[in-house]
Amino acid sequence: MIVPNLENQLLSISRLARIIDESQNTEETYQLLTQGVCAHSKWDISSIQVLDLDAGLAIPIVRHDPFFGGDLSRVPGWDARCSPVRQVLEAGEPFIMRDTAAQNDVPNFRDDALRRRYHTAVMIPLDVQDAEQRPMVYSVAARRVVDVDEADLGFLQCVAELTNIAIRKIRKLENERLQAQRLKAILENMTASLDNSLDSEATDTLAGGLSGLFPAGWLAVDLTSGRGLFDPDTPPPIPMGTTRRVSDDLLRAAIAAKEHASEELVELYIGRSRIRSEISALQIDGNHVGALFFFGASGLSDHERIAAKAGRLALSSFILRSFIEFRSRRVTARRLLSRLLSGDWRDREEMLNEAHMLDFDLQTPMRLIMIDLPTGDSVDEGMHSFVQRSAQLVFGPVISCFLDNGLVLLLGDDKDKAPDRRVTFLSRIRTVLPDSAVLVMSDRLVDIADLPNARQTCVNTMEVARSMQIEGWISPVNMGDFPLLMASADLSRIQTFLDSVLPRALSGSSRKAQVARETIDVFLRVGRRYQEAADTLGIHVTTLRYRLDQLQDQHGIDFNDSDKCFEMDLAIRLSKIQNSYKTQEK
Repeated sequence: MIVPNLENQLLSISRLARIIDESQNTEETYQLLTQGVCAHSKWDISSIQVLDLDAGLAIPIVRHDPFFGGDLSRVPGWDARCSPVRQVLEAGEPFIMRDTAAQNDVPNFRDDALRRRYHTAVMIPLDVQDAEQRPMVYSVAARRVVDVDEADLGFLQCVAELTNIAIRKIRKLENERLQAQRLKAILENMTASLDNSLDSEATDTLAGGLSGLFPAGWLAVDLTSGRGLFDPDTPPPIPMGTTRRVSDDLLRAAIAAKEHASEELVELYIGRSRIRSEISALQIDGNHVGALFFFGASGLSDHERIAAKAGRLALSSFILRSFIEFRSRRVTARRLLSRLLSGDWRDREEMLNEAHMLDFDLQTPMRLIMIDLPTGDSVDEGMHSFVQRSAQLVFGPVISCFLDNGLVLLLGDDKDKAPDRRVTFLSRIRTVLPDSAVLVMSDRLVDIADLPNARQTCVNTMEVARSMQIEGWISPVNMGDFPLLMASADLSRIQTFLDSVLPRALSGSSRKAQVARETIDVFLRVGRRYQEAADTLGIHVTTLRYRLDQLQDQHGIDFNDSDKCFEMDLAIRLSKIQNSYKTQEK
């Protein structure tokens, strides 16, 4: 034991500072502190304890007692409720026990003092935590009863502060070393991932490399192929098939990723489960091609964010192959459908070959589906791919492309089952379409020569549907048989029929022409019953008879001729529908 004086204490502090500064890690710092204090002061025993609140124990993690011949590791800790460690940490002040072996307030410490033969003890709180984030106390003890004055406390507190500084410095250096190792690993994983991203057969190897860049439980969705990419060793917390096909719910979430800010935390509804995930859109040349999900990721560090961005770059490169393939097929499909729908029959064999390249047989019965989108809405690769895959799952072979503000799909219908599957198809794609989308399916076609007329019929049907503010699938149920009949008819023939049946004076927009058409419409609709027609029009029956007589005298309309009345009724109905969608177009 060294008897201290001011000069000795200053020299001891200087020596301890050099010793502590030479330490390379926290464990070495703890050892040098406990040994150095005993070597350069009047204290014989030294230790560091932590307060483990979860276990409810005060646990010694480092001990220096050169006088005790037993096994110091046999004491796992003391009940924190009976230990002054909690008191020292809560008060933030030193705690002194003049004779630990003679007191009864802390029985555990008394028994330990009697066993190891020490008396005066001092505990000093440290301003740092151990690797498990537990608060620490540094303590010393003498093998005899000694007086502890202000100089002694000042010395011990100075040593404690030196320890705090040293541990902070070491933690900073350790963190820098870890970050340097992390950056090196990021570069290695990024390089390996970029190499593997060019190899379509190295999916599992790429997934393993990306796990070195992403937090555990990640999932990438490739919208151009409908597949998911993840590390099978650390799979995401959602069901994934062995074929890596992802659910429709996830595909819809991936499509919606473009609406969210990068790295935004969102709620996902997968089946009946609700999962929180950080989501980022994946893009190639400004095109939305997929999404990256981090499940359970929270508080990523700056380096982890850098790693994640590097991983997204590798993912985009991996998806690039399927993106180029999808775009190439889309260009071929657009060229083929443009020729088919315009009636360009040059080199029929070439068209058959192009269809074969797209896995479609033009020599089997088929149908057209046209999806009309509101003006200004666009279809990106991800949405187009999802709609096409959904159509293939529901209908079978499909060719599709984006034409005239909408999607055009040509599907095989060899067994004439397509109309029964329309509702299933719409239910799969509804969430990715605008609410005001209009869908129409053509009649069954047995020859490609019927495609131009089928397309025109679909276009006419959608125009009538828009004028009637109808959305979704267009059918007789929501549109009516008569409007559908008109939409499928040749427009030039309809106009010729209207011109031949309706007198010119009745086809104008004047008030007189409107009253005349309304009178004829109501009279014919109620079966030429005068009183009922007059009541419907809100006029006296004599007035009705006068109007009808005038129409017969001026325009030669014979209301007693059933055939002529049928033609007039049909013409007025056609005229009303025609005028409604012409007004809508304006």
